[in-house]
Amino acid sequence: MVSLWVCLRKPVAAALLVLSGLLPAAAALAQPAPVELPAGVYDAQGTALSALVYVPDGARARGKAPLLVLLHGCEQDARTFFEDSGWKDMADAHGFVTLLPAQKHNMLSMAGTGGFGRYGNPLGCFNFADRLNSPLKGYVPREAAAIVSMIGAVRAGHGLGSGGPAVEADRIHVTGLSAGAGMAATLLADYPQVFAGGALFAGVPALCAQSMQSAASMCGISVMRACGEVKARSGGYDSREWAKTVQRAQHPAGRPRVLIVQGAADCTVDPQNALYLTNQWTAFHGLKTDSPVVIGQEPSWPDRAVRQGYAPAGANALWVETVLLKGVGHVMPIDTANPQRPCGRVRVSDKKTYIEDVGFCGAALAAGFLQLEP
Repeated sequence: MVSLWVCLRKPVAAALLVLSGLLPAAAALAQPAPVELPAGVYDAQGTALSALVYVPDGARARGKAPLLVLLHGCEQDARTFFEDSGWKDMADAHGFVTLLPAQKHNMLSMAGTGGFGRYGNPLGCFNFADRLNSPLKGYVPREAAAIVSMIGAVRAGHGLGSGGPAVEADRIHVTGLSAGAGMAATLLADYPQVFAGGALFAGVPALCAQSMQSAASMCGISVMRACGEVKARSGGYDSREWAKTVQRAQHPAGRPRVLIVQGAADCTVDPQNALYLTNQWTAFHGLKTDSPVVIGQEPSWPDRAVRQGYAPAGANALWVETVLLKGVGHVMPIDTANPQRPCGRVRVSDKKTYIEDVGFCGAALAAGFLQLEP
């Protein structure tokens, strides 16, 4: 079916529809489908991770494009999260390549204990805190190293197809939801030289725990406890370990830029983690947390949503931005009200999707912050 669909696509007609703005939904359907990144072109580090790559027609037409690494949350899969979260709409609109790492659901896995621990996760979560048994230098989680190897493979042209666009090395970004955001924070911390920026939705600080077994209590994560019982450990992370992480690699001044988005009514991840993440990344850049350069409420966002931004004097963009969404829970926020500017879709399911139409497009906010527009 995929090959038949590729053969029937009409790129010229799709381009006209995009330019006219008359039928954006039809134009989106004309885009190609994600393809599998061949397993042999990257080092999986003994993990169960796999990946898809999505190359929209706009990226191919320009011959070069930014790369976004998109990390799904627990109980999600890479393809569905990409389609429903608003990020496919952003990729089609702005023409950037998307790498979609995927975790394996494995009920026998015990992350952080060796043996089966390397092979997936019981809830399909990325094992962002699994450092204890990692043989890698600096105890970087195996899965983080595997994802960086995937990025290298895409930069080398794998998964991009014949005549595919060149990935712009200085425009590589990462984003994720929940455990995906935890892994995104880990990647930004362990490989700051690789990424220009990241967007963390309902995430936790890097190094808030040293293993996945301790992450629930140390990082304030729960799918079982009552909302008021979901509390992160005071401080959110070991500042000494964080300092070591920062010193692990050189990075250009002002990079990576980091956006932190958190629902204030989140009962799965303690909303206090947004403060801990802000503390981490302002410290990373040598900025003062008590001296935001932007602070305010946005009337077009959920009621009384608050944003704060941080940057040194003379900077032409925020280096760290935190957005708190009142009344929003543990979800990727989407907005389906405007067909001319699509942002995600609500999928009918008897299971939690962790994607909710709250009249606010998180992917659009992040795409703007990360400067993913052409």
